[in-house]
Amino acid sequence: MSLINQIEAKNKTKRVIESCDNEEHYEVAERMVEYYNEKYEDFVGYNELKRLLKKIKNEKRIDI
Repeated sequence: MSLINQIEAKNKTKRVIESCDNEEHYEVAERMVEYYNEKYEDFVGYNELKRLLKKIKNEKRIDI
């Protein structure tokens, strides 16, 4: 895997997370974060994405 592909995947996942408006969007974003972790095994990036996901969930009050 190239580093550029990893950076692009992380940025795309961030954009998806930031665009969450409802529970279904949140679940898709959650799956993308897990897929990112499985593919790239980037512990720091994974945790950054998880924190962003939690922050967006709380800010937009998405009920799961």
